[in-house]
Amino acid sequence: MNKSTTKQLAEILAKIDSPREMEQYMEIPRVKGNFRIFAEYFRSLPAVHSMDSAELIQRSGLERSYFYQVMKGTRNPGQDKVLRLCLGAGLSLKETTRALELSGNAVLYPRKRRDIILTVAINQKAGVDEANLLLFKYGEEPLE
Repeated sequence: MNKSTTKQLAEILAKIDSPREMEQYMEIPRVKGNFRIFAEYFRSLPAVHSMDSAELIQRSGLERSYFYQVMKGTRNPGQDKVLRLCLGAGLSLKETTRALELSGNAVLYPRKRRDIILTVAINQKAGVDEANLLLFKYGEEPLE
């Protein structure tokens, strides 16, 4: 089965002009892995899947019990905790943005000073400590 990219779907949608075609469009299989919860999405990512839990706990700096509650889906992490997990796993900005969305947190905003710094840290594949040093250097609060 082919994956449908958003661009491909938008091109198809742009040509639809009847209810029958619209119904057919709505039946097109979407991108594989249509996740609804953060933990499910996060665990599915190759970078996370290739790392053992102990390493991810150490890299993210999260409390062990908290980490397992988040991964079981019994706790929903705040924005800083999601960012810690994403930085610890070395995720891309796109993956981090999706993780923030699925966890119900605000995505990084390109006009907010702290978010700009965090975006650069993510793009540099910085770890949590490096991101916190960068935040400190520019007078912003570290990740909780």
